[in-house]
Amino acid sequence: MIAFLVAAALLLAVALAFLLPPLVKRMSAGGPSGSAANLSVYRDQLAELEADLARGTISADQHVQAKLELEGRVLEEVGNGSQAAAASRRRNWIAAGIVGVAVPSVAVILYLLLGQPAALDPVVRLGMTEQEAAERRKMLDLTAQLARKMQSRPDDVIGWTMLGRSYLALGKPADSALAFSRAAQLKPQDAGLLADFAEALAVAGRGSIGPQAVEVANRALALDPQNAKALALLGTAAFEIKDYRKAIALWERLLKLAEPGSEYQRAVQGGIAEARAALAASAQPKAAGAKVTGRVDLAAALKAKAAPDDTVFIFARAANGPRMPLAILRRQVKDLPTDFSLDDTMAMAEGLQLSAFPLVIVGARVSKSGSATPASGDLEGSSTEVKPGTSGIAVLIDRVRP
Repeated sequence: MIAFLVAAALLLAVALAFLLPPLVKRMSAGGPSGSAANLSVYRDQLAELEADLARGTISADQHVQAKLELEGRVLEEVGNGSQAAAASRRRNWIAAGIVGVAVPSVAVILYLLLGQPAALDPVVRLGMTEQEAAERRKMLDLTAQLARKMQSRPDDVIGWTMLGRSYLALGKPADSALAFSRAAQLKPQDAGLLADFAEALAVAGRGSIGPQAVEVANRALALDPQNAKALALLGTAAFEIKDYRKAIALWERLLKLAEPGSEYQRAVQGGIAEARAALAASAQPKAAGAKVTGRVDLAAALKAKAAPDDTVFIFARAANGPRMPLAILRRQVKDLPTDFSLDDTMAMAEGLQLSAFPLVIVGARVSKSGSATPASGDLEGSSTEVKPGTSGIAVLIDRVRP
């Protein structure tokens, strides 16, 4: 927040630097230039008056009287000119003051009306309550203190382990992996420590379980064949490289360790089911050139709910199997009604192709956000179950996703 406020203040200063100098220049350059011109005229008139007296055109009394009148007018003009100049300077100072106050004020008001001030608050940005934010700040401070202490305690395995877990809890997996690496060097036969190290490496890899994480997890599993974290990580790694048999075997071992009826057990069962479906799909013979064709249209009752530029996703998925689309293409509402053709070349993943399943369902969805992930308020429709190779399929987008 401090950085944002400093940057905003600098930008306002730059804006004022462009606006105020012209006003200041006008004040310094201003002056009674009109009065100076009038004085020149009066000098000429006085010279003519002296010439008239010398020629005898006017008497001495008339000369004195005319000279007094002329001097009176000179004094009046000079006074008026000075007053005008002072008034002009006052107006310029007022204008400069108004600009100096108005520009920052308008900027702040517009930001409050159109911007997102709440986004500057880390509590709001991270979706935390005040108590959670206070606890996080406290944990950050304690972790920083522990990190400083560990510089003078390089052989403290407990301290390095605590530091690794603290960094992981704070969402700093790279720092966590470094701390766990140090701890694992000091205690290489600790399966739990190695599993934590592998987890940090996996998270640091943005969810992709790389070779180093697999190697460390394998070391942990060799020391403890029932280490749940190592089984979960290695099963996920096997699934990522499409070694579905190995993933199923590892997750079935993990399932035996899960508490019956727990959410964790259901998650493991879901992973096993997905791996089995992927294995079955990859094992089925593929029909060459299988595709489905047809037309998608939007129901008249829903046309007012869709904008012409809204994205339309047309896809095919297995009637019985993984929910991931087997083929997908993108259109816009303004293209409707539109013909479609879906085939294996549009597959989202290897082994999950249209020709690998006996029955598929063709669906269409209008996404208000443009995201491929379904969301509440999207408009959608689908066909009945059809075989790959079917043509003339009619899909009507006729319902709103709850």
